[in-house]
Amino acid sequence: MPEQSFNDTQQRILDAAIQCLKQWGADKTNLNDIAKTAGVTRPTVYSYFPNKSDVIRTALLQSGYAFGLRLIEHMGKFKTTPERLVESVVFAIEEMPNEPYLAVITQSDLSSYVNQDALSDEEGLAICLLLFKEIFKYDPVNKKELTEITEFTIRVLLSLLIIKGPTKRSPRELRAFLKRRLLPALGLTIQ
Repeated sequence: MPEQSFNDTQQRILDAAIQCLKQWGADKTNLNDIAKTAGVTRPTVYSYFPNKSDVIRTALLQSGYAFGLRLIEHMGKFKTTPERLVESVVFAIEEMPNEPYLAVITQSDLSSYVNQDALSDEEGLAICLLLFKEIFKYDPVNKKELTEITEFTIRVLLSLLIIKGPTKRSPRELRAFLKRRLLPALGLTIQ
């Protein structure tokens, strides 16, 4: 999974963007805030990123790549497709809130930004498809089916991350819930 590398100034800008998002939220953060926090001028930010949305998108994609690598390492412990899928979702639910950049998606004003772009951003979808191709490496599916499975699972994952449900589940209970509800929806069963 290729990850784009950034020079020191670009990385400071990306880090500053997330810091600003955490402090003020997406609606109240602007390029002046990001530039000031990064210790650069606004024209410097513009020399790397055309607008605030692109800074946020790039920061989220950078974190998505790093998270994807950790997820692939984690799912390597499991040998069946249903196990790999359930364990990947549980891992994401447990770990995404701890990711410096990805944790901001639970903020209400940024969650709508992520919800709108999570599956329509070409690079973001490519990351997701690579991860799901790895999940299904023991039971390959065609590209159309993989895309649908990816979309459905990402929608379920985002809803579990962002929308508080009526039941708080332990990791064990979450696994059982996903086995009962997610796997049958995707035509999968635990052997």
